[in-house]
Amino acid sequence: MKIIINVIIIGLIGLLSSTYLFDISPINYKNSIEIQTPVETSELRLEIENETIDFLNPKSIVIKHTSNTDEVLKSLNQNIFTANIYKDNKLIHENISNLELVNLSSNTTLTINKDNPMVTTLDISQEKLKLDDGTYKIVLQSNLIADSKYSSIDIQVTYDTAGTYVPALNAAPAGTKGLTIYFTSEKLDTLIPVTKFSIEDKSITRMAIEQLQNGPSDTNMKTIIGDVTNCTYNNGNVVIDLPSSYNLYNNVNIGTLAYNAFVKTIFDVDRYWPIYSVSFTIDRKKVETYFNGIDTSKAIPNTEYNYSLYLAYKVNERYYLFDLPIDAQAAGINKNDSTEIKAQKLFDYYSDVKLTYGRNPIPNDVKLNTVTIEGRNLILDFNEKFTNSYNNKDDLKLMMIESLIYSFTSIPNVDGIQITVNKKPLTNFVKDRDLSGILTPPKFINPEITN
Repeated sequence: MKIIINVIIIGLIGLLSSTYLFDISPINYKNSIEIQTPVETSELRLEIENETIDFLNPKSIVIKHTSNTDEVLKSLNQNIFTANIYKDNKLIHENISNLELVNLSSNTTLTINKDNPMVTTLDISQEKLKLDDGTYKIVLQSNLIADSKYSSIDIQVTYDTAGTYVPALNAAPAGTKGLTIYFTSEKLDTLIPVTKFSIEDKSITRMAIEQLQNGPSDTNMKTIIGDVTNCTYNNGNVVIDLPSSYNLYNNVNIGTLAYNAFVKTIFDVDRYWPIYSVSFTIDRKKVETYFNGIDTSKAIPNTEYNYSLYLAYKVNERYYLFDLPIDAQAAGINKNDSTEIKAQKLFDYYSDVKLTYGRNPIPNDVKLNTVTIEGRNLILDFNEKFTNSYNNKDDLKLMMIESLIYSFTSIPNVDGIQITVNKKPLTNFVKDRDLSGILTPPKFINPEITN
């Protein structure tokens, strides 16, 4: 009997000390799955759901482990994924763990193959990662894959928590003129149009220059225009005279911005007066170059610039639309393309532009199904994701709509757009706004709000 008892005890010890295989649900495995020792011959690979690598304010991300051959996983208490986070190509956080959202649900064997991937949901919310607003590259590393060529996935994530948009206006308040003035951010990275409404008390062009000098009411933006000696208007030709004593116009960081702020501001006066050209004099004399090397020997003609994208710039808690002129060649737009093809390529370029200071106002899951043209108007048909954009935020919906209007009417011979969703008119998208018909560019972009 003693011998039998000893045999039973030895058997129990062996049973309790052995390693078991667990069959685990593909999504329920937090702190429980690990391949025994990752080897170079493993066929495990990572895939990202929907193949999306660019995210705006994500809460989570779904990643799959898949394999062309059977891979059997055993249970060990260890995180599957870690994350390294980069900002402006600099590593700011590394080896962040505990990202998995789900827990172990059962004790069974898990076999991964191409028909049965292991699906992982990771928490990459701004709260979880403790990140400020901004754009980041996040490298997600799987601890189950030894081969470094296949063990990680890079994604770009933009966190943009709060913000409001003030829709453009089609009419100025009674007794005022709407002047679109170009200011810049504190970082001097681009020009942002702001429409100021003023009582007309002098020449419109002089009013515009004065507003440039006065600067914006938003203290988080600034003007780069200082001293101006004179501004004259003669039959549609504007001459701006600058004093040579004011040296900042030739500053390497300011010169081009100041030049464009003058030119774009004056050209936008043409809603009231005809503007054919702008030229510059220094101490009432023509100079060959100014503004840190820009040719100023000839007048700049008021010609319409084709192909611009209107992106969103967040200043404090407010979004402003600004125009980004694009190189048609870089966007793949050829002069022989039909207008419909040009429109499709312009839309595609929204997702190709990567800026540190601006963001795409069109959500990533919004897709352009087809483009047709009727006269000088484009019919843009989008997928159903369009109607789900910016839920409960009518101002941001209008930001998206106005971005599309301004952008697509920058295509030659396009005056307006109509938006449809799966071939149906856009209705009940924004409260008390009829957006089902032809939409044309509002006159006064980014109206200034004064206290």
